Amino acid sequence: MNTFRNVAAGAALVVAAVPAAAQTELNIAHVLGETSSYQIASETLAELVEERTDGEVIINVFNQGALGGELKLTQGLRTGTVDLAFISTASLENTIPEMKVFSLPYLFTSKDEAYETLASEPGQEMLGVFDNYGIIGLGWGAIYERSLPSTSPITTVDAMEGIKIRVIQAPGWVQTYEALGAQATPLAYGELFLALQNGIVDAAELAPDQTVGDGFAEVISDYTLTRVHQLPSLMLASAQLAGKLTDEQLAVIREAAPEALAAGIEAHNAATEAGLETMADQGIAIHEPDLAPFIETAREAWPGLMEEIPGGQDLVDQLVGGSM
Repeated sequence: MNTFRNVAAGAALVVAAVPAAAQTELNIAHVLGETSSYQIASETLAELVEERTDGEVIINVFNQGALGGELKLTQGLRTGTVDLAFISTASLENTIPEMKVFSLPYLFTSKDEAYETLASEPGQEMLGVFDNYGIIGLGWGAIYERSLPSTSPITTVDAMEGIKIRVIQAPGWVQTYEALGAQATPLAYGELFLALQNGIVDAAELAPDQTVGDGFAEVISDYTLTRVHQLPSLMLASAQLAGKLTDEQLAVIREAAPEALAAGIEAHNAATEAGLETMADQGIAIHEPDLAPFIETAREAWPGLMEEIPGGQDLVDQLVGGSM
């Protein structure tokens, strides 16, 4: 018995002498809400990474712009103050001009085509562009198909003439809606609800789940499925993570990213369908116009936009096979 006690005590001393594994805390940030694809994917990534590193790496999720807007998050990735983030291609244009290719209106004929392209070899190769900017491209997230919530019907290109429409604050988006005849109005997202409610703008360009989830369905009467842009989102990481993590830990994040992104995409697609159903249930008129005139008119903006994209024609040919 005495021998057993001594062995057990000795074992306890050995266990106590072994230091606990160091724990590294990271942040992942985005600007959307708690039910968004960004949030679902972020939470999934955090769970997978904690599990697969045995708790050595913890990822804290910051949503609704808690660490800043997408422009600030982009700079944070480059300086290392932000570890991981979800950012749309439109917000990356000033820093990574190759992303301007996704501002070309009707670059893709459908959301399905956009998903298929980004999952293909050309789409995956585009992630390598981020290496030149101190950012790691972990993968493509949900694609937000942008159409028109409005306070009056917009069912033809002629109906676009002169309407005041809130657009993403990026040159490609402004020029696209100007080509369609609208008064493109860059406006902070947080100001949009009151702008629609008070008639400062007549319309916006948003995905269905955003329109419902962020309350805009309360102040619109119509939603027109123009599908002008298929806006991709990205899960990105700071290249400076290499100094915070071991090679094995960074590999875990890279390997978990596709699973997390898939969870976010699934949630987004379900929310998109639910958003359209909710709007219809609330009496909002859903319009599906003939898109041919919209496509023809919007693509008049292409020549000017292509001049601002490094290797623009090559990128378009790479992504859509030069079919445009």
